[in-house]
Amino acid sequence: MTGRRVHERYECDLPVTLTTEDGERSATASNISLGGMHIEPGFDLPYGTQGTLRFRVPALKEDALVEVTVRWVTESGIGLQFGSLRAIEVWALHQYFKTLTRVPPTP
Repeated sequence: MTGRRVHERYECDLPVTLTTEDGERSATASNISLGGMHIEPGFDLPYGTQGTLRFRVPALKEDALVEVTVRWVTESGIGLQFGSLRAIEVWALHQYFKTLTRVPPTP
């Protein structure tokens, strides 16, 4: 089952800020899961780049700061894998998912 997603993805339009050793960049997440997100940044980052992602979902009173790693790069954007999420972030994401449309699984 190589290449199968572990977490369901949801369509979103979520502003995010990605900080890497090269500085801070703004982007928009177009889909999100408990494992990570797809961002449409308008910039390139190499596979394996590590950084910190800042975003806020409605159930959070403050921004989430999550360690991320670039796992894929295509013309449509960048796939980021989350590091460890705190329990409050997992709960808040589940609340957020209830308001979003699930992305159909790919065959």
